[in-house]
Amino acid sequence: MAVYEILIADDHPLFRSALQQALTQGLGPGVRLVEAASIAELESRLAEKPDWDLVLLDLNMPGAYGFSGLVLLRGQYPQIPVVMISAQEESAIVLRSKEFGASGFIPKS
Repeated sequence: MAVYEILIADDHPLFRSALQQALTQGLGPGVRLVEAASIAELESRLAEKPDWDLVLLDLNMPGAYGFSGLVLLRGQYPQIPVVMISAQEESAIVLRSKEFGASGFIPKS
């Protein structure tokens, strides 16, 4: 059984791969990582398993408009911690992420 189960939701394959590598190195081989490249895929993964340890969510993904992906997660799965990931690093974006219920924010830079 995995020690941590993390869902990586980002539409850029290279960035998902980099996150997987960093998480595997940091958390060890017991981590279970699953990817979603769109909001539709994210919803499918959440329907299959609603108790992830963490969701890493890109702000701009196919099927999401602004913070709609985060609002969806917070409304339907309030027990799952969500950390936003974005190339947009403005303080207003970080603040809005936290206002909408994100546990944290990771800039892509």
